[in-house]
Amino acid sequence: MEIKQLRYFVEVARREHISEAALELNIAQSAISRQINLLEKELQVPLFDRQGRNIYLTSHGKALLTQATHILEQLDETVALFQQEQLKNAHHINLGFEESYASHMITPIIQTFEREYDSHIIPSLMNHTQIVDYLNSGKIDIAIVENTPELQANSTFSITSLYEETYHLYVPKDDAIALTFNPPLTQLKQFEKNPLYTLHVLPDSIKKRLESVIKVPIYILGTTSLGQYLLKQRRGHLLLPDYISLDHSSEQVEDISLAHTELKRSFCVVFKKDNKKVDIFNLFHLIQTLLSKVSTYH
Repeated sequence: MEIKQLRYFVEVARREHISEAALELNIAQSAISRQINLLEKELQVPLFDRQGRNIYLTSHGKALLTQATHILEQLDETVALFQQEQLKNAHHINLGFEESYASHMITPIIQTFEREYDSHIIPSLMNHTQIVDYLNSGKIDIAIVENTPELQANSTFSITSLYEETYHLYVPKDDAIALTFNPPLTQLKQFEKNPLYTLHVLPDSIKKRLESVIKVPIYILGTTSLGQYLLKQRRGHLLLPDYISLDHSSEQVEDISLAHTELKRSFCVVFKKDNKKVDIFNLFHLIQTLLSKVSTYH
């Protein structure tokens, strides 16, 4: 017994007329007759009493009409339930992002987007590997992420460059490097006798570039206040991305830009080309508008 057979049967039973049912269903009368005959053979009972060109429901037909109507109503309700859920999901856009300047822009992105569109953004801070995996699996719809060869090699992704993230270094005012204009990254070797601090775990790409120049442990502090204290006590140097700044009004601390060095990351907005979410392109264009070509944050 097939759902199609039940639908054909119900349409004929309600009208007790095959040609009218055929018009309603937009199929040939012969197709309806064939499916009803198959249904009667399977149930081994007559469903209609055929008198010339007229047909009438038998007692078995009336019983089946009650059951079939109930079955089809339940089926339609189930389909509608899942369609509503799909429609709801279509208006939920999962946004992944790495710790970067973009992570400080997520709130205005959400506020601006949700004022203009019906969809809602579900944001999630992730590392680079998670973002790539979740984009591939469909767990997130769009991401603001470091643009890497791995991303570029994936032909299923739509990738648009946004901004370049650079770094700067806080050192004691009388440190030798503070007297150098645009110091090369190799000059950081002099720090091998002093601790190098940062606020958060460094991205792999930045860590690898540093390790190629300087062999010194990198300590994570978590707070700017601790970083300022250690600098004033001349107990090391603090490396930060350019979107994070210290209050270095004190004459004891110097802020050195490393934007001229290879210590930088390029960021992009990326989503799968076959993503069908209702407002995915609207969110993409908003992110591009708010973040594109940003390289200096203070």
